[in-house]
Amino acid sequence: MAPVRGTRVDREAEGETLLYCLGFGSQAARASRLRQLSDHDWDDVVEQSAKQGIAALLYHRSNTVNVGVNVPTRVTQRLHGIAVGSALKGLRLYQELSQILGVLHDEGIPVIVLKGAYLAEVVYRNVALRSMGDIDLMVRKGDLSRVEAKLLAMGYAQRMQWHIDVDYATHHHLHPLTRAEGVPIEIHWTIERPTNPFTIDIDGLWRRARPARIAGADVLVLCPEDLLLHLCLHTAFDHRFLLGLRACWDIFEIIQHHGPDIDWKQVQDRAREWGIAKYVHLTLQLAKELLGAAVPVQALAALKPNGFQPRLIAWASAEIFAEQTPTIPVSPRLAEMWGARGIREKALLLMKSAFPSPRAMGRMYPAAGDSKWVYLYYPLRWRDLLLQYRGSGWQLIRRNEEAMSLIEREHERAALMDWLKSVD
Repeated sequence: MAPVRGTRVDREAEGETLLYCLGFGSQAARASRLRQLSDHDWDDVVEQSAKQGIAALLYHRSNTVNVGVNVPTRVTQRLHGIAVGSALKGLRLYQELSQILGVLHDEGIPVIVLKGAYLAEVVYRNVALRSMGDIDLMVRKGDLSRVEAKLLAMGYAQRMQWHIDVDYATHHHLHPLTRAEGVPIEIHWTIERPTNPFTIDIDGLWRRARPARIAGADVLVLCPEDLLLHLCLHTAFDHRFLLGLRACWDIFEIIQHHGPDIDWKQVQDRAREWGIAKYVHLTLQLAKELLGAAVPVQALAALKPNGFQPRLIAWASAEIFAEQTPTIPVSPRLAEMWGARGIREKALLLMKSAFPSPRAMGRMYPAAGDSKWVYLYYPLRWRDLLLQYRGSGWQLIRRNEEAMSLIEREHERAALMDWLKSVD
């Protein structure tokens, strides 16, 4: 019997199919699975690859690694169109980046090119294969105002005009700047918010940075060890694995590109110094299990936090392949209430949801404000809860398979988020 769409089995099957299409698994297993795909299945593969930001990469791999696989012509044509579009977007992005780097070079401002712009050109060696939504550059904190002035003179402007000043005690980059038909430019002075519970050695990042040539300009890039640490933290802590498979693929490509040049002892020591070992371990383990990234077993063992549970890997993997818009809405609070063991616990959660604090009610219903009239809005709150969850609640009472699967998934997601947010 085919798996019910939206269930854990269905997500795992779709994720496994995408990995087969990308060329992972034994040749016999790939050939067997791909021969069974229907036209609808192929459409799902293309749609999922697009959501994951790797459709152009899928086209490339289907022409290099999976040669001989009978991919339907219309699927190949669709992927080819996406790849061409990605290449054109990449060329425009690098033309824009070249102008920015040229201006900053003329001003004598050192620049570290972060993440995508470095990965696409140097690591992937093909700007069409690594999609980007913005350009991330890092300069020294003392150069921020000069860089901003230069970009404004080039015609860039803040996307949110009502934000003028940036509090560098709480933020790690300027407000994004953009211009007509351009991509957002983020100018960083560090790689993480200063308020986050980490100890990032910014001077060390600059001291260890390496020269590179990107978009025709001489720049700096993070050393391989710092780059891995940055991407692991960005993937696990900042985005909770919602960047999809592309984030793990970045790590896979970095390890392939730098190979023996990576000092894994430095990765381990620096991860502990920064206080991010748990995020590095989970992300590297995920890249190893999904894509076969060549992460040394000894490094993973050294980074493994106390009490680490293997199911965290399965939960993070599920987050990567999760359907973003489930057909049955299930809130974390509803999932928590449904999963509560005792009647008393369920009742307490119900009361907490139905009777939020007056301050919380003021945020949900601004018209209520902080006045005594806020209490008149509680019936409105109850009505809204009924309208929002009557469908999913009824499905749960009937023990609908998809609804039960989504409830289980919400429990797993909440447990993963709690682990990611906790500070060791």
